[in-house]
Amino acid sequence: MDDLMAVLVPWARQYTEARLRGHDLTYLEPADVAQEICLAVFIAVPGYGLRGGSFLFLMRAIAANKVADVFRKAARSRQVLTGELPERPAVAAEEPEQRALQTDLGVRLGRLMRMLPVSHREVLGMRVIGELSSNETAAALGTTSSRVRVTKHRAISRLRACAQRQDAFS
Repeated sequence: MDDLMAVLVPWARQYTEARLRGHDLTYLEPADVAQEICLAVFIAVPGYGLRGGSFLFLMRAIAANKVADVFRKAARSRQVLTGELPERPAVAAEEPEQRALQTDLGVRLGRLMRMLPVSHREVLGMRVIGELSSNETAAALGTTSSRVRVTKHRAISRLRACAQRQDAFS
């Protein structure tokens, strides 16, 4: 178990930092989610031998579920925690048109991203949104950096093609 945790803890921290970076979750640290992942994997290990299958898949599934739980909890929470009160409201709140355009862009990008396979979404999320290098992304996903670069290229090409098709229909 010590050897497993020595490998799992850094991986879980990288995974959660990549997934939660850029999101305003002031009440939660990626290290807390990483600890929950490690605990869940530790609990799942005794029953793992009975199921068989890929242990890496089990770890990634547990981690993905824990991160999804964080986002679900954040979506349900009505609390807005801040360290200090801002001196003035954010600029986006002053401009309804800007807010509407950003919302529309977010909806369109969300639809396009759902058209991609999960592996492509993971790589794009970590590389583009999480701003991780290809080496950091490869380490978090347990693959090679060249495979990450190829997957990112394919995902972006597919997004462009889907966007062009949608623009042609509208």
